[in-house]
Amino acid sequence: MMLTLTQLPIDIVTDILSRLPAKTVVCLKIICKSWRNLIGDNDFVNYHLEQSLATKTNLHYVVSVPRFYLQEYDHMEEPVEQSCPVLYSADFDSFDNPIELSHPFKNCKTPVGIFGSCRGLLLLRVNYGHLLLYNPTTQTYNVLPLLSVYKPADAFPHFDYGFGYDSVSRDYKCVRIMQCLSKEMGYMCEVMVYSLRTKCWKRVSDVPCYFKSRNWDVGVLLHEMCHWVGTNSDNVYELIVAFNLRDETFSRLPLPHLLQNFQVKHLHGLYVGMLDGCLSLSANRHPHCDLWVMKEYGVAGSWTKMFTFDTLDSLNLDRPINYSVDKKRLLLHTYLYRLHCFDLETMEHTELMFADWDRGLDAHVYVENLLMLNYSEFY
Repeated sequence: MMLTLTQLPIDIVTDILSRLPAKTVVCLKIICKSWRNLIGDNDFVNYHLEQSLATKTNLHYVVSVPRFYLQEYDHMEEPVEQSCPVLYSADFDSFDNPIELSHPFKNCKTPVGIFGSCRGLLLLRVNYGHLLLYNPTTQTYNVLPLLSVYKPADAFPHFDYGFGYDSVSRDYKCVRIMQCLSKEMGYMCEVMVYSLRTKCWKRVSDVPCYFKSRNWDVGVLLHEMCHWVGTNSDNVYELIVAFNLRDETFSRLPLPHLLQNFQVKHLHGLYVGMLDGCLSLSANRHPHCDLWVMKEYGVAGSWTKMFTFDTLDSLNLDRPINYSVDKKRLLLHTYLYRLHCFDLETMEHTELMFADWDRGLDAHVYVENLLMLNYSEFY
């Protein structure tokens, strides 16, 4: 006698459903009551996510793209150009076929930046200051409490962000680092950590050095650590700074030995990234860009130069995003917000377009998942 789907033992059903994309699983809730209960159970939600992470399946990249429109104001003679946020997503078989995502902030008509990605959740910055956690699969989100900023009148603060997961406490954490230099008060720093479990911010120890990075730079997540490039007292690239999400402390990692010997102050940009589970470093020394990978985390001698690219239209290489599934292509993010797909056999590259727009402000990897955030009103 052949069993129907609804008559299968629950452990077999669990195994089958855990291998499917999250969006497909959600649609299967209507099959029967027992399936609906299973799919909504927290243990299954976490099991499905861990399966996807372990097998590196259900992966996509997401990119924020500005869409411009003309906003008319009664008190102005001419309309003013504004932008509203558009998010695009694609898997790693179809780099060049991104689709537009529907998201809750699509019509807010203010910039949306992606400031981190972890286990299928994105850290977004909306409306010039609000931070929130957003799941693009389930379309749910949580708004973080707004942080005030204290700064001297003669200084402009520099912000860096990090986002990750502490597997010991099973808690998602967001890091905001504020640094500024003031003639009046000298160097100032404030490191704040938000816990999704406690739903509040707290201050932790200051970062040990200044970050020579772009404002609103995103810490690269690896091994439950967020990473940035740090500088010495002469503002020269010197080390990688790591923030441990478990004990909430900072540590340091060395640059590749060849870069230490090279006059790093002459580099046109040095950016940390992550590739295939390893920490990476993009060293721009026109007319070439070198991509280094730390094969063994924390081991200085394991830095390996993986690729050397010709300068991409005079743009600095920012960081790698991910390999294609067959590992014959590599998706790269460049400094002036462009995405390039490199053929690793021919070393030729093509630039990705998003509805005739050639800029991708932020690009991150995320995994489909069933996590439901407690919806919190934003407007």
